[in-house]
Amino acid sequence: MSGNMIRQLVRERQQELIDLASALIRIPSENPSPEFTKYSREVGQHISEYLKAKGFTISEYIHQESGLVTVVGDASLAGAAGQKLLFCGHSDVVPAGDRTHWSFDPFSGEVQAGMLLGRGASDMKAGLAALVFAAGIIQELAQKLNLRGKLGVVVVPDEETGGYAAAKFIDQGMIQGNACLIGEPSYPRNPDVGEKASLWFRVTIPGQPGHGSQQPISGISAIRRGALVVEALARLWDLKASPPAELVPLLKKSEWFFSQESGNPSLAQLLYRPSYNPGIIMGGTKVNVVAEKCVIEVDTRVPFGMKPEFVLNTARNLVEQVAPGSIVEPMGSLLNPNWTLENRPIVQALEKGIRRVLGNKKPIFSKLLLASSDARHFRSNGIDTVLYGPGILNTLHGFDERVLVRNLVESAEIYAATAVKYLK
Repeated sequence: MSGNMIRQLVRERQQELIDLASALIRIPSENPSPEFTKYSREVGQHISEYLKAKGFTISEYIHQESGLVTVVGDASLAGAAGQKLLFCGHSDVVPAGDRTHWSFDPFSGEVQAGMLLGRGASDMKAGLAALVFAAGIIQELAQKLNLRGKLGVVVVPDEETGGYAAAKFIDQGMIQGNACLIGEPSYPRNPDVGEKASLWFRVTIPGQPGHGSQQPISGISAIRRGALVVEALARLWDLKASPPAELVPLLKKSEWFFSQESGNPSLAQLLYRPSYNPGIIMGGTKVNVVAEKCVIEVDTRVPFGMKPEFVLNTARNLVEQVAPGSIVEPMGSLLNPNWTLENRPIVQALEKGIRRVLGNKKPIFSKLLLASSDARHFRSNGIDTVLYGPGILNTLHGFDERVLVRNLVESAEIYAATAVKYLK
């Protein structure tokens, strides 16, 4: 009966949900951008006002270095003691890029042909709106459903650049919970319950300046040395992890998923090997001057059963072989690959919620993620965490980002059903 009650209420109020998601998309919280802090706060304020009207108590945590605000809404539900479930989403989006490549305004938030349009529609303002909306529904029905414990909503401002603003408050125990559901986009029947470690590092390569007309006889080009570094670091792919035994069942399911369902069977290899992307190269001051410095920023995701420190030291050795004297340093903290096992209550509750809303026509099972998310900050503090949300995955970080309105509504239903199951 509780499931039917929730689904009916979500369907009756789905326009409220769509309007909320559209309003969030219309706020251009591009990260990075000159006005990011301003628009990030605007998203947080919009959500704060929405949750206050639903009976949530709002707290704001300001990161001293960046000025970014993490918004936390708390509700005690029916007042009975129990577990605390967190709903979490990030308010920032990647830049829209060259708008001439978009077929619509990236910050219109319009609905056309059953699609909600705009930057962040899939990653992840639709998921964020669905979480906030579902939280309001749960608070409203808490007494009727006799729910126990507490529900919190955490709005993180900087996931796209590492999520460190909120991580500090989680690490300090200012944001607490027993389990967390993050509304990142996922496959509809396959929540993500573990992820590779994010290792970003910077390589600074020295050279010896001189007149460009005398290269390669005179001077040492840091850019040419950088080209050797780019190729040398590709050997990180040769590393292969030995995963822990407890993770083998999830790895096998994930391997099957990527081999059979992803459309690119080769992706399964990334479960066991580091990815390697030299994302930024900077060097030189003028075309006719031999470059005295080259800087390369690298994105690597560390597989299960491997330590980021090991990959970083391997990178240092590879760089030293081709460009002695270079400096290799991490960008951000080093956290290990992390996961929440399938037998944990939040995973069971989410899978049951998906089954209730989407049915059993196709298998429903959890898998591992090849990328990284804010989940690592929660898991490193003992909070069981799962990722699930609406999105058209091939539009993430690209042009013409969008999401199906139907998936937006279904996700809100699934979030509410998950919370009811977990908090009963």
